[in-house]
Amino acid sequence: MNPGWFATRDASVGAEERIPLRLPRLALGCVLMVLTALAWSDTAVASLAADRPGVAVEGGDRARILAPAGAQVEPYQNVGYRLRVDENGEVEVTSHLDPIASRAPFRTPREVAEPTPVSRVARSVTVGAETEYEAVSRILGWMARHLDYALDRSQSQEPEAVLERRSGYCTGIARLAVALISSVGIPAREVAGYVVEPAAGDGSVRGFHRWIEVELADRGWIYSDPLASHHYVPASYVRLASELVAPSVGLEGLLLEREDRRTPVDHFPPAPVGVTARRNTDRQQAAALRVKVQDQHAGTAILESDRRRLVHSLNHGAVTFIGLDPGRYTLRLMLPGLPVVERVVELAGPVRKALYLPAPTTRTRLEPPVTRKGSP
Repeated sequence: MNPGWFATRDASVGAEERIPLRLPRLALGCVLMVLTALAWSDTAVASLAADRPGVAVEGGDRARILAPAGAQVEPYQNVGYRLRVDENGEVEVTSHLDPIASRAPFRTPREVAEPTPVSRVARSVTVGAETEYEAVSRILGWMARHLDYALDRSQSQEPEAVLERRSGYCTGIARLAVALISSVGIPAREVAGYVVEPAAGDGSVRGFHRWIEVELADRGWIYSDPLASHHYVPASYVRLASELVAPSVGLEGLLLEREDRRTPVDHFPPAPVGVTARRNTDRQQAAALRVKVQDQHAGTAILESDRRRLVHSLNHGAVTFIGLDPGRYTLRLMLPGLPVVERVVELAGPVRKALYLPAPTTRTRLEPPVTRKGSP
């Protein structure tokens, strides 16, 4: 059973329902890791919210990587991230997304006599934040909403210049994030690294990159990529021990293996759509429904209430709907060559509910429960 999901038996369909209560020395440059579509190895995401916030994720991510030739990679670990190097030079990165559980209080720093544009923005964004986690979330969320990625090396990447233009590439974005967070008294630093992501399924890489590391007083150092992933980075991120890269033939790294088990669980209001985030607690903002069909890899899921209708494709037989209001929904699964599967789902408050269905066949049809007249 996955953490946060509690099980009961649904005998009507034979299914189990679970209910919870400077990288200038690197000539190849950097990459923008903004997620415009949320798709993981075993799940697809659908949101019913109108304001399109970011997505909170849990679970884990693991990757085995051949580091780029000439790059220095050493073992490293912080809160949620671990990098190991074996005797053959292969790198294993694991990323754990359990809630951070930080309680470090945040106090807005006193105003200085001559505030800078950076400090003014940071102070304005964090006013009222109660914890360091909340303050960092607000700053990163503001950046993700108001900054654009622009790979223009003729432009200054100093924090003030990036803030004024509202744009920069990874070096400038990281520098501004560090400046904003540091200006409100929370330690932060830049991280030089390399991101390996499969492109078109061929295992090709994305390249050198920069992100940040923030220290929460009671938990320690935690990674974030300001425009892509807050309070964590995926396992495709390899920290480099040095910005210097020895001249070598074939600089590219290679993704050897990936096991991505990140699962969407809720909206993340501090960040905009396209950003995923690691939560501080497991408290739900809204309801979530995860549907998994055994042995099915394709199909369409339709979730409908008296006010909303959402259609989404299954990814490896699974789909997760987040940001749901309490109430009664009708779920229909359209599976290629098979009868329609229909279920009525009740969501009583901001719960996480999972529905696991056995693989239907042409000889088996899973009917919805019969509601008799006068029944609630």
